[in-house]
Amino acid sequence: MPEPHDRTPPLVLAMQWSSRITTISLEMVVPGLIGYWLDQRLRTGFLLLTLGIAIGLTTGIMSLVRIARQPPDDHPNE
Repeated sequence: MPEPHDRTPPLVLAMQWSSRITTISLEMVVPGLIGYWLDQRLRTGFLLLTLGIAIGLTTGIMSLVRIARQPPDDHPNE
């Protein structure tokens, strides 16, 4: 006998996706902002900004790949 589908309310799903999107966007932006701030304090040109952007993009892409590899939760055991 098949199990009933998950009855997660749509608002809960929307909040979960909103949280994921916010987290990924912050992972991409915050390292660049920190690099910019450090460049201004240490007067290192754009070295740390470039490093921060590279780190941010790398972590953001890794998070997107992790989400893409997750099996869908809306149809368990099918």
